[in-house]
Amino acid sequence: SIENALKQFHQFKHIFLRESLKAGLDSKLIVIFLNYGLEIERMHDLYEKMKKNPPIQRNFPPVAGRINWMQNLLKRIEEPMKQFQEHQNVLAGKDGK
Repeated sequence: SIENALKQFHQFKHIFLRESLKAGLDSKLIVIFLNYGLEIERMHDLYEKMKKNPPIQRNFPPVAGRINWMQNLLKRIEEPMKQFQEHQNVLAGKDGK
């Protein structure tokens, strides 16, 4: 998942302090960012497909279950974006738009 890839990236970030290795690390972050874009598209398709009848957790009232489902989708989008905002070089590139 994107969150796991970002966690691994942050674990190895401190190892690659040399400039020659830093460029390689930035390229890996761009690959993670592109995969994140694909995941956002998948979540959008999932939302469009299931917005009328989303899966509701057991023992949830219908309205609260729908709200919970949408909040979980939003969280899957927002959490990685917060981590990407720390790396403005990725967001400023041509793929960041």
